[in-house]
Amino acid sequence: MSKKVKKISWWAGGFIVFIVIFISIMTWFYPYSPFSVNKSYAYKPDKILFNGKSYEQILNEFKASYEKDLKADADNKYPNLTINRTQYILPIFEQDWLINESSVPIDAMKLDMMLFEVQQVREVLLNLDVQVDYTSEQRRYLVDMIRSIISLEDNIIELQNENYASRKELNRRFDNLYGAFTSNFRRFSSFYKWG
Repeated sequence: MSKKVKKISWWAGGFIVFIVIFISIMTWFYPYSPFSVNKSYAYKPDKILFNGKSYEQILNEFKASYEKDLKADADNKYPNLTINRTQYILPIFEQDWLINESSVPIDAMKLDMMLFEVQQVREVLLNLDVQVDYTSEQRRYLVDMIRSIISLEDNIIELQNENYASRKELNRRFDNLYGAFTSNFRRFSSFYKWG
């Protein structure tokens, strides 16, 4: 092999090694970047307690109470729409990444699904606003909930568009998103009690 061929193969090999290292670094430090091989971020929420209870415990208590209400309402000639529509709202608060204590990978498809479900909940809440004759206090809770859901949509869209957010930045944004989901759940449970 001539010196020129050896030199070209060293350059080609070095270039390939550089590309592999570059892509590995981008994949690790910027999980959602266009250069990332695996566009996913494994998020593990901090263990946040609400009056000594985890989010999952509070959610399970609400669900147990809701299921009793649903059974009691099943016999009514005209069902309570707030109770009836809650079955379409609860799934956004039961997502695995909100409940799991271990890391859950969140990729672009999961973010798309999350956004779609939140938009569906917004539609359900808007329909409730039109279909149910709430008191002014109840309507205020509902309007606050709708505004908060719209803000949640914006947060998810921002995350979808963050191609060059570092792992640290993504963790901060997912912490904020986690907090937004849990505060929306508390808002919804307060509205439900009023409804």
